[in-house]
Amino acid sequence: MRLEQLRGRAAVVTGGGGGLGRSIALTFARAGMDVVLADVELDAAERVRDDVRALGREAIAVRTDVSRLTEVEALADAAYDAFGNVAVLVNNAGVTWRPYRASWDASVDDFEWIMAVNFWGAFHGHRAFVPRMGRSSLPSHIVNTSSIAALKPTPGHAAYTASKAAIDGFSLATRAEYETAGLDIGVTVLYPGPVSTGFATSERLRPAEDRADARGVVPWETYTDGAPMRAGAEAPGAIDPDTVGPLVLDAIVQNHPYVLTHPLPDHVAVRTRQLTELAASRPAPMVE
Repeated sequence: MRLEQLRGRAAVVTGGGGGLGRSIALTFARAGMDVVLADVELDAAERVRDDVRALGREAIAVRTDVSRLTEVEALADAAYDAFGNVAVLVNNAGVTWRPYRASWDASVDDFEWIMAVNFWGAFHGHRAFVPRMGRSSLPSHIVNTSSIAALKPTPGHAAYTASKAAIDGFSLATRAEYETAGLDIGVTVLYPGPVSTGFATSERLRPAEDRADARGVVPWETYTDGAPMRAGAEAPGAIDPDTVGPLVLDAIVQNHPYVLTHPLPDHVAVRTRQLTELAASRPAPMVE
């Protein structure tokens, strides 16, 4: 999609109230797009809405819990009612848990909460927006936020890793589906590495009784002689979120299937090892 095909059209950004979502939204505004900011915290979305308007573009804020299909469908209605079109959908809303915890110390609710937002939220975006995007005569694009965690082992973070690996598989399949069906919809997977945001405080969004501090969750450090996990804003090499938006815009314009925020020598080695191990495995005999 050429940059001129984005100007004057609308973008929807979930998790748009801060961090990566804010960076992406402001980049779109600078490129001449109007923006729909969706976030479960409406006041945060409204602040970014005002930032977009200060750049001379129109924007609306919509409180949206992406884990609920009905709310994402209402978001789609609001976007099309306001702007008549959606050129770009960024399924960026996501949550994580702190402290890191072993999969056997996590509850079923822990896993369901993370999967509901991180994976089902992206699926709900696909379900609510793609039919209308596909009917448009203009090209459109979807960005799904995955994570570096999907490319490397991350002890103590199994639910998050699983949710982002699901995003990867879903994105690959839908990109192929759109191409095969002749829909002019591109798909990019965003892999953020450590970024300085408030993402680590996601559990504040859960009911008080479900939060780790209320339940006495066993931290992952219990199994590592007290060595703390350092991730996100705490990790070495954490970058400013403002640097991410331009990377995403360039990936959309170039229709790249992937965009990464950090160089990945170690993680590429991990994936290469996985593929080597797969190639060496014995496939089951064909049944005729």
